[in-house]
Amino acid sequence: MKNLSFAFLIFLLMSGCTNSGLSSDKEVITVSIEPFSFFVKEIAGSAYEVNIIVPSGASPATYEPPPSVVRSMSNSDMLVINGYLGFEMAWIDRLIKANPGVKTLKLSDNQDLIAADSHRHGDIIHYTGVDPHFWVSPAAAAIIARDIRDFLISNNPERKEVFNDNYLRLDSIITHTDKYVSSLIEQSGAEAFMIFHPSLTYLARDYGLEQIPVEMEGKEPSPSELKRLIDKGRERQIDAIFVQREFDRTNADLIAREIGAEAIVIDPLSSNWVNSVSEIAEYIAGEK
Repeated sequence: MKNLSFAFLIFLLMSGCTNSGLSSDKEVITVSIEPFSFFVKEIAGSAYEVNIIVPSGASPATYEPPPSVVRSMSNSDMLVINGYLGFEMAWIDRLIKANPGVKTLKLSDNQDLIAADSHRHGDIIHYTGVDPHFWVSPAAAAIIARDIRDFLISNNPERKEVFNDNYLRLDSIITHTDKYVSSLIEQSGAEAFMIFHPSLTYLARDYGLEQIPVEMEGKEPSPSELKRLIDKGRERQIDAIFVQREFDRTNADLIAREIGAEAIVIDPLSSNWVNSVSEIAEYIAGEK
């Protein structure tokens, strides 16, 4: 099933409709992170030049755009952001000041968001912040695609038919990815996974999984917390600990050794959304 599924997805991605009737004078869309470039390119086709603020390998939680990025904003006609990434909270206002007329889409506006952190006082749990990693979930990705289509059409209504055709094709890819992930999780019987930085919160919610994060509230675990994680990993028979390539994997490797698991590098920030989400699901299901 896996080979057939990937063949189908690759066929869809490689057989997108052409936009030969569009002008060769491209406008510029800037996106905050690489995954958003996937959705924009799939829907906009060749109509736009797409700039990405956070480069590959950098963390969107701590990235500081150099002056060249700030200057490049003056050339952008549209801006697509998450709304709750760390660097966005610190920098987006300054980037927009470089081009006050830029049209901006905040993708978190229509998402069913999850609180990022929690702490307990007696019987009351207080939630703070927002978990920004919604794009990893196919259900959230379907909303992202719809919002980007509507955003493009509102700014270029003469290209409505092309954008909508491309959107429908992308929506079928997202739907197929959702079915693929659901099938993997269901057949594997997976219930929980451990991860250094909790970037799969929405994926876990949407497929009934427990995400066990090593890092909490942006902080590495204390010795007592490490012991608790090791005990929980053994109890839940965790055989893999995920870590993003942007993060130090020292603690993940330590826990993995203690519980006899493997530390696996994942890439939720990949520009190839289909491959990234499918691969993560395969790791959770023990298929890789």
